[in-house]
Amino acid sequence: MASPMDKIEHVVVAMMENRSFDNLLGWLYAAEGNKAPHVLPAGSSPLFDGLAGNKFFNKFNSQTIYASQPTSAWPPDNDPFLVPDPDPGEDFNDMTTQIFGTPNPIPFFNRANMSGFLKDYASIAGDKQAGQIMQTYSPDQVQVISQLARNFAVSDQWFASVPCQTWPNRGFVHTGSSDGHINNDDYEPYDIETIFNVMEKQGISWGVYSNTYVTPSLTHVQFLPRLIGYEDHFHYFTTFEDACQSTDPSSQLPSYSFVEPRFQPEPTLKIGEVAYPEDYHPPHNVCRGEQFLARLYAAVRNSPYRDKILLIITFDEHGGCYDHVPPPGGSVAPLPGPVSRYGGFHFDRFGVRVPTIVISSYIQPGTVFRSPTGVPLDHTSILATLRDWQQMDKNFASPFLPSPRIQHAPTLDYLLTLSEQDKNTNWPDIPATCNPDSTDESLSMPINDLHMSLMIGEASLRAGVSHIGKEAVAELRQKIKTYQDVIDYFQRAKDSANKHAL
Repeated sequence: MASPMDKIEHVVVAMMENRSFDNLLGWLYAAEGNKAPHVLPAGSSPLFDGLAGNKFFNKFNSQTIYASQPTSAWPPDNDPFLVPDPDPGEDFNDMTTQIFGTPNPIPFFNRANMSGFLKDYASIAGDKQAGQIMQTYSPDQVQVISQLARNFAVSDQWFASVPCQTWPNRGFVHTGSSDGHINNDDYEPYDIETIFNVMEKQGISWGVYSNTYVTPSLTHVQFLPRLIGYEDHFHYFTTFEDACQSTDPSSQLPSYSFVEPRFQPEPTLKIGEVAYPEDYHPPHNVCRGEQFLARLYAAVRNSPYRDKILLIITFDEHGGCYDHVPPPGGSVAPLPGPVSRYGGFHFDRFGVRVPTIVISSYIQPGTVFRSPTGVPLDHTSILATLRDWQQMDKNFASPFLPSPRIQHAPTLDYLLTLSEQDKNTNWPDIPATCNPDSTDESLSMPINDLHMSLMIGEASLRAGVSHIGKEAVAELRQKIKTYQDVIDYFQRAKDSANKHAL
C-alpha cells in the first residue's frame, strides 16, 4: 500500500535542548482564543492546548505566581532572553517534584498536577528569583520557532520519552531506550544498538551534523562503543548546508540526517573569538537558538529538492521549565533496560511536553497534531516513522531495534495530507529578528551538566578510550567549572597538539 512518506527521500531531525512546550509555544494561538486552524487527527479538539487566559499557576510559601508572557529581566539588569537563570533542576527527582509537587508521590493518591515547578526552582534560585520559572516567551520574542509552528505542523501533545535528563531522552530518539538510565550518570557511554547501526547494516545512508568547531558530536560521545569506526558519518553543519544546495544526487543529503546545534562555548577559528551555545538550554540566550533554527530552516527551504525533505524539529526534555499539561502514564517499558538502574522506576510514564514541529511541502499550514492512536507521541515516533519509511523491519537478516516503545509508537505519515498537485509551495522566509548581545553570557558563567558530558567525551576521544573513568571525571570536574575553563581547556589541547606536531 502506498504511503504518504513515499514522496520523501530525506528525513532530517534536529533536537534542541531543555525547553517545555509552554515555555516557548504556550501562547502561539492565544490571540485567536487558542482556536487551532487545522487539527489532526480530524475530530480531535479544535482548541490548541496553550496558555491563553490567566488560569495556570504554582504556589509556594506565600507566593502564587501565574504563567505569564513575555519574559522579563531577572535581575533587572539582565537579559529577558536568558530566562530562566540559573539553570533549573532536570534530574529525575527534580522533575518528579515539578510534576507531582513532591519527589516521592504515592501512586493513585498523588497524581500529576504540575504544581512543583516554583517549589523546585526556589530550592535552586531562591525565593526572590523563583518566579521566573513561571515566565514564558511570547510569539514576538521567539518569532522563528513560532512562525515555523504556524506555517507547518506543531504538536501540542508531544511528550519527552522519560521524565528525566538529556542523555536518557536522547537515548530514546536514537535507540528506543536509555538502557536503564534516568539521569546522565557520569556520562558513561551507552553500549546499545542505535538507529545508525541498523541503517549501516541495511545499506541506508545516514549522517550526523554538528554546528561546532572543536567540540565533538554529542551523539558520537554518547554512543561511542557502537559508533567507533563511523567517524566519516560525522560532519560540520556547513556540510549539511552545502548538501542541501547540491543539484548532484551523489552529494545531496543522506537518507537520514541528525542535526545538533552548538551546545557549549568554544573557541572559533578566529583567535580570541568565542562561539556561544545556541541550543535554547537555560540560561543560554534564546536568540542564538532562534538564529540556529532560522539557519537550519533556510538551508532546507532554499534546497532545490526541498519537496523530498521532511524536517522534524524537537527538544529532548523540558529542562525544568514550566508546562501545565500532566504527562501521561501507561507507557510500555523499553528494551534494553526496562527498569531503572536504581530499581525504582519502570519507565511507565512519559516526560513533560516539549515543542515539536514537522516541516514539509505536503503539510497543510497551520496544522496542530496529536497522536492518531491511544499511545502518545514521543521521541520514539521518529524511530517508528523511519522504520516504516525504509521498511527496516522487513530486513530479517538485520533486525530492527527491539524496544517495545518503538513498536507501540504512532508514526508521522498521517501529517502529509497534501497531494503532489496541492502541495504547499509557499515556504515563507523566516529570519531571526533578535540579536543577542555578545556580552550577555559572561565567560564566568558556570557550565551545566551537558557541557561536562561533552568535555568528558572530548577527553575520552583524545585518550582513545570510550570513557576516561571515574577518577579522571572527578579531576575534570575540579578543573572545568566555567565557560572560561572550557575555552582554556581547548586552548591547552590545541597547544599540546601543535607541540607534538613539531
